[in-house]
Amino acid sequence: MDSESIALVVDEPIAGHFYWVLQKQDGADCKPIDAAAGPMPTYGAAMMAGIEALQRRADARGADPGAAPIVTAYVDPEEDLGPPTVH
Repeated sequence: MDSESIALVVDEPIAGHFYWVLQKQDGADCKPIDAAAGPMPTYGAAMMAGIEALQRRADARGADPGAAPIVTAYVDPEEDLGPPTVH
């Protein structure tokens, strides 16, 4: 992870209580820079809320035309979306 990278981590300190945490590298350590205010019922819910927090940070920085596209949706690969469609 480089010094500009932010990692999204989902933690379950108590069974069934999921928290998202945004971490930034500080030397050899990772320091939390933002976190969920309270627990979420599922890993997926915590992950989506963490992605939203990352998106808010990106929006606050302003859009750089050469930057990677902004995430607007997430599809859980484990979710059953029906039979695959071939185009």
